[in-house]
Amino acid sequence: MKAYLFDKFGIENLIMKEIGEPEAKEGYVRVKPILAGINPLDYNVAAGKVIYGVHPMPHIPGSEILAVVDRDGKKFRKGDRVLIYNRIYDGTCNFCLSGHEYLCNNGGIYGVVSNGGFAEALSIREENLFKVPGNISDEVAVSLPIAALTPYHALKEARVGAGQSLLVYGASGNTGIFATQLGNLMGLEVYAVSSKGYLRDFGAGETFSMEKLPENFKADIVINSLGGELFSKSIDHVQKMGKLITFGVLSGRECTLDLGKIYTSELNIIGSTGGSRSDMREIINIASERGLKVKIDKIFQFDKLKDALKYFEKPREGRVLIKF
Repeated sequence: MKAYLFDKFGIENLIMKEIGEPEAKEGYVRVKPILAGINPLDYNVAAGKVIYGVHPMPHIPGSEILAVVDRDGKKFRKGDRVLIYNRIYDGTCNFCLSGHEYLCNNGGIYGVVSNGGFAEALSIREENLFKVPGNISDEVAVSLPIAALTPYHALKEARVGAGQSLLVYGASGNTGIFATQLGNLMGLEVYAVSSKGYLRDFGAGETFSMEKLPENFKADIVINSLGGELFSKSIDHVQKMGKLITFGVLSGRECTLDLGKIYTSELNIIGSTGGSRSDMREIINIASERGLKVKIDKIFQFDKLKDALKYFEKPREGRVLIKF
């Protein structure tokens, strides 16, 4: 079968080659990917910019995968459409035992601390697979494990309540579109920092470009997945006793914070990453019952993966996907 691998970092070093079939193991199911999402994580893994350790090497990237079961397992049957819960975990550490397997002391992200999904066939542990209801489109389904799960878990961590206001930085990005929708579904008054007018179709009550965001604008919850100095500036837009959420560093890992603003207004800064298997079940149910949407910019064929990653560097109007 064919897979994409690199033995040193750099998009140019990704090579499609023939490799052996995935190993059949007890408790694992063979699946065939049908669609994959491109995220900053996937780009950064290949480019060598990820903040996590990447192994093994040579490495197969790919962390957001929709697949079809290829052979019957104990819980799944051939032809089932499934999503991969993209966390590696041992199930025995204190975080796993408390329902926080995404923070496993001995685990990490599928496609980062393990080979990932940019291959024609995969062997996946059954407990990492979730069946997809028939009323969820492929394009929405493939976006659930990262693009939707990440902001969903973050909003849960912030314990948001109906009637509160939410300001989303990077609202037209992968996670931003879902943060906007989910905030709306949770009864929040949602504002988007973006120049894209179509965000109103995803639940934004009002949109602001970065340059036109009023200096005195305040929200109860602010999501900033961009990082860098934009994170510093976003503190100015958090209401007293409000919450600032971070789960990304697209604009950089370092920033300068005015600690006085944090303690004098009793602000909460919340770091969030991924989500649990319980969160995964919940976001699938929300997509099925409430009808989540996604905006697609371009779909590339599997043999054009390098082109897709290079395209991902540019300004886009929605998600970039890979079709197998």
